[in-house]
Amino acid sequence: MPKWPIFVGFLAISAALTGGAIPSATPAMAVSAGGTVVTGLGVDRGAATQESEPPATSPAPDGGQTAAAMLEYLQDLAAKKEFTGSALVVRRGKVLVRFAAGEADEEKHIPIRPDTVFRIASVTKQFTSMIVLKLRDRGLLGLDDPVCPYLVPSYIKTCPKAWRPITIREILTHTSGIPDIQGLPDFYAKLSQPTTTRKLIQRFVNLPLDFKPGTRWEYSNSGYILAGAIIQRVTHKPYGTVLHDEITGPLNLQHTGYSRGNPPDGYAKGYFTLGSPAPPINGSQAFSATGIYSNADDIARWDRSFGAHVVAPPATVKKAFTPQASCPCKGCLNLPSSAYAFGWLVDRLEGHRLRYHPGLLQGYAASNMYLPDDGIAVVVLSNVQNTDTNGIARHLATMALNSSECAC
Repeated sequence: MPKWPIFVGFLAISAALTGGAIPSATPAMAVSAGGTVVTGLGVDRGAATQESEPPATSPAPDGGQTAAAMLEYLQDLAAKKEFTGSALVVRRGKVLVRFAAGEADEEKHIPIRPDTVFRIASVTKQFTSMIVLKLRDRGLLGLDDPVCPYLVPSYIKTCPKAWRPITIREILTHTSGIPDIQGLPDFYAKLSQPTTTRKLIQRFVNLPLDFKPGTRWEYSNSGYILAGAIIQRVTHKPYGTVLHDEITGPLNLQHTGYSRGNPPDGYAKGYFTLGSPAPPINGSQAFSATGIYSNADDIARWDRSFGAHVVAPPATVKKAFTPQASCPCKGCLNLPSSAYAFGWLVDRLEGHRLRYHPGLLQGYAASNMYLPDDGIAVVVLSNVQNTDTNGIARHLATMALNSSECAC
C-alpha cells in the first residue's frame, strides 16, 4: 500500500503539450498554478484565443484564483485517497492546472507524473471515429455503406443475414444492435491473452442482434472492433500505423499510440482499487474500441486540435460533434447526455456545449471533456478503476466555466 499523499502539482512544464518527454531523472516539483509557456502545433503565436489559430498554450495569470482553487481541490482528493492519476485543465490556451498524484507502480513505488502514460480505455473511440471520418473525406468509404462488404472475406467468410443492413455509421454510434463483446462471460478472462482481429470478430459474429439496426442506442464495443477492421481493410495497414499516419504523427502526439501488447515502459499499471492490482490488458484484445494509450498532455492537445481545425477540416470537425443518436432517458452510459455523436457524448454544462467521453476498463478510468465554444479542455486519467474521473472532470470544467477570470 503506498504512502499518501503522494502528489505533485506540475503546471505547464515546458514539455507539456509539445509532445516532448520530461527526463525520468527530473525531480518532481510542487509549484503553484500557472507556469512556463508551452508551445502548440506549428509556430507558437501565443495563446490560442481564436479557433483558426494552432493550439498553443501559455501559463495562467499569476495568482489566478481559479487555478489555485483547482489545485486545492485535486490536492484534497489525493489526500483523501479519492484520486490517483493525472489531471490537466486548459482554458483558451491557458494551462490552469497540471497535476499528478499516487503511484504508477505500487510494487516498485514509481510515482505518477503529469506526463505518465495511461490506457485511456473508451476514450479510444474518439480517435477511431475520426480516422473513419478522415477516410470518408478521401472517398475510401461512406458512413452509410453496409459493413459486410468490408469484412468479407478478410475477417469473416460470410456475413450474417442480420448484419447485412448494418452501416458504418451505426457501428460508430452504437445503434447497430450487435451485442457488446465486453458482456461475454469470457471477456475479462481473455483480456490478458494475445489475439487477432479476425478471432475477436468470430466471438460475436454469430450472436443474435439485441435489436433491429438503427432503432435504438445501446453501447457496443463490438461495433468499434468492426470499425478498426474496416480501417485496416481500406488502408491495407495495421490500425496502429493508421492511427499514427492520420492523427498522432500530424498532431505530434508523441505519447499516444496503440500496441498489440503493452504500452511503452513507464506506463501506469492498472488497479481495481488502491493496493489491488488488476491483471494486465493485452492491446490486441482492446483493439480499436479501447486499446489506445496516452497521457493528459496529448489528450488536451487532441481536444484543442478540434477547435483549431488542425485534426480535420471544419466540416469534418462539425460532423464529429453532431448528434447522431438520441440517448436513453437516463443518458448514454447513464451519464448526463442527450445524444451520441462520433465518439463523443453530447451534453450541455450550464448552458454551454459539452462534448466528452468516459473510459473504463480493467484497472483504468478516464474522462476527456471539451467545451468547444469556450476553448476548455479537461482531462482526468487514473490507473485505479473505481476513481470517479467523470465527476472530477465535470467539477473542474464547471470551475473553469464559472471563473470570473474567464476571458469571454
